[in-house]
Amino acid sequence: MNKKDEERIIQKQILKEPIMIKFRLYGFFKNLKFYEPYILLLLLAWGLNLFQIGLLLLIQEIITYVFEIPSGIIADKFGKKNELMLCFLFYIASFIVYFFALGNLIHSFAFLAIGPLLFGMGEAFRSGTHKAMILYWMDENNYSKFKSFVYGTTRSWSLIGSTLNGILSIFLVVFAPEPRYVFPFAIVPYLADLILISTYPSYMNKKNLQEGKSIFSEFVSGFRDLFISLKNRDLRRGIISSSSYDAVYKSIKDYIQPIVKVFIAVMIINLGLSSIDISEENLVRIILGVLYSSFYLLSSISSRNAFKIKNLFKSSRKTMDIIYYSFSIVLVLSAAFIWLQLPIVVVFLYLIIYVFANARRPIVIDYLGSIMKKEQRATILSAESQLKSIIVLAIAPLFGYIADYSISLLFIIIAIALAAINLLFLSENSLILSFK
Repeated sequence: MNKKDEERIIQKQILKEPIMIKFRLYGFFKNLKFYEPYILLLLLAWGLNLFQIGLLLLIQEIITYVFEIPSGIIADKFGKKNELMLCFLFYIASFIVYFFALGNLIHSFAFLAIGPLLFGMGEAFRSGTHKAMILYWMDENNYSKFKSFVYGTTRSWSLIGSTLNGILSIFLVVFAPEPRYVFPFAIVPYLADLILISTYPSYMNKKNLQEGKSIFSEFVSGFRDLFISLKNRDLRRGIISSSSYDAVYKSIKDYIQPIVKVFIAVMIINLGLSSIDISEENLVRIILGVLYSSFYLLSSISSRNAFKIKNLFKSSRKTMDIIYYSFSIVLVLSAAFIWLQLPIVVVFLYLIIYVFANARRPIVIDYLGSIMKKEQRATILSAESQLKSIIVLAIAPLFGYIADYSISLLFIIIAIALAAINLLFLSENSLILSFK
């Protein structure tokens, strides 16, 4: 039996593990965010512009930034399972605020801003924690060499949830009394996740708090260990590469919504939809729901096969670089076809953006998981997410301001910046060798 056959047998064995079912269901429920295909349109209809929407994202990321590393330390020291359950309470509270804020009774930007604030708390307490639990389970069962396979498989179920989310959201937003009702509907799968996490094995709630040490000393110790770890050049560059890529993706991934709205008239003519008895508003909602389902369905396939992509290029680090540059190329092409007013091509290119991002993430986890200490995984993965938040803090309002003027120009600027930064500083063979 050769090495590949042995790996296939182990991979089948991993998929049969009972906990893997829970890992997959966790991601499936988490990604049933029925508001996602329409969030920009809901906020635009409420009276905001893209710059103001960027400010809401800024508020969310500030909160995530402030609580990111402390949340990782809390997870490492006081129990990952407990913290993960807490994060879903913040998410649910956020959905409730969005529902009431987007109604007619309370039309206040200050009240609306509480929604992203609570969501940011949920993000801070979630990010890195579940990944660290998966990595811990793999260590306990001698599956560590299959990190990209395991994480790619669980992430693919998250994306299957996103695929179903796009279809269900169409019916919810079209037939609900008001589009904002997608938020209370989103509470249901998040309650399911809260219950699911409570059934995780108790050993996954393992605490690393040392007897006799105060909470303050644990935080000081956690931050000190983090900074020591980041002296590792490969770890530092991997975290920055991951954070910068994900921050840009997060900031622009929903720009497909105004793009579709702007070009909807062109699509009606090209697809012969003018004779259909359906309002333009509902047509936009249906098209967006179908698009998001398509994006995430193919992203699920790419995530599940991320380990094959890594094997094709022989290393996680090299694969990360190739996808980074490819992202820049796709952004330039998107800018060109937006300018040429060819929405069908833009939609296809946006599909590639989603596929790239969701194939890259398991590869990043594989790379970082192989070079960071086991006992600091939640803290370091939270630090990675925190850095992403810092970058989003800087770019989200700026991106919104430029996008209000020209989305094409925004994409060209992003593409040039990404390619230059990776070439000079972050790639495996970066030109600025002094970045050590």
